[in-house]
Amino acid sequence: MSGELPYTLQNSTSLIILDLSEYYFSGSIPEWIGDKLSNLIVLSLRSNNFDGHIPHKICAGRSLQNLDLAQNNISGAIPKCFNNFSAMATKNKSSGDLEIWTTFQSNVFHLSALLVLKGREDEYSTTLGLVTSIDLSVNSLTGEIPKEIGNLIGLRSLNLSRNLLIGNIPDIIGKLELLESLDLSMNRLYGEIPSSFSNLNFLNHFN
Repeated sequence: MSGELPYTLQNSTSLIILDLSEYYFSGSIPEWIGDKLSNLIVLSLRSNNFDGHIPHKICAGRSLQNLDLAQNNISGAIPKCFNNFSAMATKNKSSGDLEIWTTFQSNVFHLSALLVLKGREDEYSTTLGLVTSIDLSVNSLTGEIPKEIGNLIGLRSLNLSRNLLIGNIPDIIGKLELLESLDLSMNRLYGEIPSSFSNLNFLNHFN
């Protein structure tokens, strides 16, 4: 596949997983992804040729738990509206909630409410509802890391490596107490590691 994302995808309003990684899609990420596909839980456009900015309307995806835009040609600043990802702003679900999620998943896959290419259904069936992550690595993002990311207290993994980000590491990242993996390497960041990082008791990978 190549070219821009098919416009007809915006009619698939029941989608909860959209994984179109490792193809040759190009152009800008369309605004309608956030507008029309507001039920998405997983959005992966990894390893394509997308350029332009991250559209602000992507922040309409309040159910989004896994956002992967890594390895593209995306530029501009990280939108401050990322703090609208309310599903990433809550901590772990209870075991009762996870049981509901499991039941829901088994129904969803039969209802064709997701679009996954290259057979990644099994991968998502085990992680849906458990993993919250943002991966924007290997792009050309500029500006500072927005402090609003510190509101996403349910995040387990944050990868902003290999961009053109500048400034200090925000102290507020220390609020992400469930964070297990944090990669900010290969940017133009400066200053000391914030003392608030001592709160990251689950962090086992920091670069």
